[in-house]
Amino acid sequence: RLASGLQKGLPFHTFYTCQIQFESRLIKDSYLKPYEFYLEEHQIIYKTMKELDANQVPVDPVTITSHLDNDTLVRIGNVTYLVELAESVPSTETFNYYQKIVRETFKVRKSIDLCNSYKRSPNIDLLNQLIINLNELADEENIGYQSNKEILYEIYEELYNPKSGLSGIDSGFTDFNKMTDGFQKGNLIVLAARPSVGKTALALNFAINACKSDTKVIFFAFEMSATELNYRLISSLANIDLMFLRQGEKLLTNEELDDAVKAIGIIDNWDFRINDNNSRQTVYDICQNVRSQVRQDPNQEFLVVIDYLQLIKTDKTINRHDLQIGEITRELKLLAKELNIPIILLSQLNRSVENRADKRPQMSDLRDSGNIEQDADVIILLHRDDYYERDSENKNIIDVNIAKQRNGPVGNVELVFLKETGKFLDLAKGS
Repeated sequence: RLASGLQKGLPFHTFYTCQIQFESRLIKDSYLKPYEFYLEEHQIIYKTMKELDANQVPVDPVTITSHLDNDTLVRIGNVTYLVELAESVPSTETFNYYQKIVRETFKVRKSIDLCNSYKRSPNIDLLNQLIINLNELADEENIGYQSNKEILYEIYEELYNPKSGLSGIDSGFTDFNKMTDGFQKGNLIVLAARPSVGKTALALNFAINACKSDTKVIFFAFEMSATELNYRLISSLANIDLMFLRQGEKLLTNEELDDAVKAIGIIDNWDFRINDNNSRQTVYDICQNVRSQVRQDPNQEFLVVIDYLQLIKTDKTINRHDLQIGEITRELKLLAKELNIPIILLSQLNRSVENRADKRPQMSDLRDSGNIEQDADVIILLHRDDYYERDSENKNIIDVNIAKQRNGPVGNVELVFLKETGKFLDLAKGS
């Protein structure tokens, strides 16, 4: 019947449209938008079908006809065309393949429109925007879709056949893992502290522990060079004072030199990518970089670390700083969800924390906190008593406050922070 319909000159999308008319399950599973169909009549029919299904009305030529006014009915070819569509239904087994074709042909048309628009008034700003738009169009919805039935079946399987170990990427810290079950895929994790409290050091420790479990780490360094970060990695792994390590052989024992060389060999075997070429990078550059690497290695576990939020730029001209921050956090949250990877985003805290008797940070101390609180799945705030009081009884103890966790508990975890090597330890191990 499909071949017969094509010989009659019926458009290909006719067959896609009609194939979902009589199966509510397929209508629910369809991810296409009405504007992605080429012909206006198919846009109208598809939109009507989705509206009927949303209102729990059976979908067939009669209900579609009754839902449309006379003028619209004429525009789509009247009842005759609806019946013709229904009579041309092929098997629903190829449903997902048809969706893919409709989406891909829409992308081609859209890309042509974008290029034609640029040709009418070319300039460097529009060229940059064209590149961004084309890249976003090419990468849109690359991950694929699951029906709700498939998702529920996966949950059912997980309930009866639970996986051993953590559901997320191992942070390397026992108490932290108990509260979070690791860094979860699709989450934007904000790690915030005042300058020099230890947020970059902790982020590097998270990255080190992820690498130990064969996770690929992409580290965007807006403040430090790759050389500086590698010195920190070696210092932490080899347990050598960072200041001594920088002085090299003249201050190190032979044993320490051997440990440093061993640490270099370990780091060299990790898939740890440091991107410190950030003078002109924007949030869109970061997104494209990450998308490209994930596409090249789709079966690999990834952890992205960005140091830090307030140094990231946007391509858009936005006068208000809080709206710029909102644009950045929104894009990074969408990226984490799209690629199903955790992203750790470092952030500074406001100076207001310094003016309080209790120096422990709160979420309201986040710079432009409203946008960050809204987009973040997890917010971690760091505090050290010995940062403010050198003679504190809690020397080398850092308070890791999980102030927000969208899908888990909140509360405090204490870690030992060895500042000389930038190494963090579970409190039990460090005591």
